[in-house]
Amino acid sequence: MKRAITLWSESGGVGKTTMATNVSAALGRQDERVLVIDLDPQLGSLTDHVGYQELKTGDRDHLGHVLLDDEKDIRSLIVETEDFDLVPSHEGLANIESEMAARNTSLREFQLRSALKSVAGEYDYFIIDPPATLNVLVDNALVAARNVLIPIELTRKGSISIEGLEDTLDSMERGFKKFDDSFELGILAVVPNEVGDSNIYRDTREELETDGKPVTPFGVRKRDVLKEAWKNQMNLFEFAESDETRDLREYEGDLLANFEQLARIVQQGTVDAVEVEA
Repeated sequence: MKRAITLWSESGGVGKTTMATNVSAALGRQDERVLVIDLDPQLGSLTDHVGYQELKTGDRDHLGHVLLDDEKDIRSLIVETEDFDLVPSHEGLANIESEMAARNTSLREFQLRSALKSVAGEYDYFIIDPPATLNVLVDNALVAARNVLIPIELTRKGSISIEGLEDTLDSMERGFKKFDDSFELGILAVVPNEVGDSNIYRDTREELETDGKPVTPFGVRKRDVLKEAWKNQMNLFEFAESDETRDLREYEGDLLANFEQLARIVQQGTVDAVEVEA
């Protein structure tokens, strides 16, 4: 399998899905073949962001069926968007944990990784966006990707959440090694997101860097244009180019550069891929 990344934070509301959407778009615009897997059954997931919310309801085949049945091919679920291909989420995923338990599904945390093998040669990158709440969907995302990109709020709460998340990943790694000796979970980067100008942002960044966390040398600013792009069901690159939307203001252009920098980190596998003033 080619490189796979999951964006995850145990704290909700940190802009995880917006980041996943725009990093995927940035990769796609560099002629990378990108498959995005939306594992979040809740309203406001990545599938909604890019305008395919109608696929999240109704009596149709969906990702839950693929995770429950080895005979189902994930390829049949893929839809094409402007900059990447998408496996949409579905409300039926909300019941996946109980359904797996009822069916006594073996190695249930490895189902997504197994399902992606059929399309492994067709894509350069797999970007997985699970829900924030730790459950079997998050387990599947982490097992399939094994590389985690973590958006973080630059506050004391965010700093504490990183420590808790590291403990969670360490515990999961030890557990999964029982089934696969080579299993490793790694934090690719910690990304300060929705950053402002207060002293607490600077202080928290310094604490994280002092503790040796792989913090990106830039933060993604909090900008209303990201909400506007979401409202228009576009990624930010589409929004900036569309004749139906306003032009980006000069101070908003840094967002496009940020997502391109994150794409470079994904491609090169290290935060050292970019060197930017904090």
